[in-house]
Amino acid sequence: MDRPVHVLKFGGTSVGTHEGLHSVSHIIREARDTCFPVVVVSAAAGITDDLVRAADETRGDRATAEAWVRHVGRRYRALAQDVIGDAPLCTHYESVLQAELSELRRALQNGTGPHAAAARDTVLAAGERLMAPLLAAVFTVHDCPARPVDATALIRTDAVHGDATVQWPPTCEQVQSWFEEWIDEPDAVPVITGFIGATADGTTTTIGRGGSDLSAATLARALEAERLERWTDVDGLYTRDPATHDDARRLDQLDFEQARTWTKAGRLGMHPCTLDPLAAADIPVHVRCTHRPEADGTRIVPAVAATRS
Repeated sequence: MDRPVHVLKFGGTSVGTHEGLHSVSHIIREARDTCFPVVVVSAAAGITDDLVRAADETRGDRATAEAWVRHVGRRYRALAQDVIGDAPLCTHYESVLQAELSELRRALQNGTGPHAAAARDTVLAAGERLMAPLLAAVFTVHDCPARPVDATALIRTDAVHGDATVQWPPTCEQVQSWFEEWIDEPDAVPVITGFIGATADGTTTTIGRGGSDLSAATLARALEAERLERWTDVDGLYTRDPATHDDARRLDQLDFEQARTWTKAGRLGMHPCTLDPLAAADIPVHVRCTHRPEADGTRIVPAVAATRS
């Protein structure tokens, strides 16, 4: 390829409003000038929490399942109506929405018995599976061809539902094989579901809360990406939570050793294993703000690079 691969991960706060979705589309259009962007997306803000509640409350009850399906459907349908003005694209997304909601309904109704854990993961995966095709449609509306990709075809995991572990050798093989075919269509941006993977027999799994960050890191390593960009609603990493501490200070740069220590301790808001595959391959991370893309953000870099700077 004549452009480096950058993996760009967008969290739920970046894609939970029509303003956010338009901002993400602008960011990707700009990125295409200098890199081949591989997009990883989370569910819309709040949806995964809703799906956890849905799984806990439904327990096979049809009426409760139907109420939650309607709730999730309303949220995504409203986003689609706000950002997709093209009638054929709206019609196509509605068909995707209906199919995913049917799968959500089935999984909620199967939330008891021997396969309850697998059904729960299917429930929790619905947010990403509804967002990836929506974001791809938004890109297309803005003259940026894109297609959604379900990560169950890329990320292989064990069968520990709710907190599955990525199996590296088969994942690397699957990702690289997929990408070799994808680059035959270099103008199309892949929009990949974060948070989910699949066992060897194709059963959907989830890789833990904050798992979209780990999905993005895994893909970045498998693709030998130049960097991972983590886009969120704040302009970088802070010494403390800026929402609750006036003395919080934004960090311009962190080395991997410090960042991994903080991540394992839950201080950076990422899955605790996010930086492991990146550190192994010396792939830097740039934490940036979707709503202020011009801001410097925070860079997480290998120790050698941090020393040089």
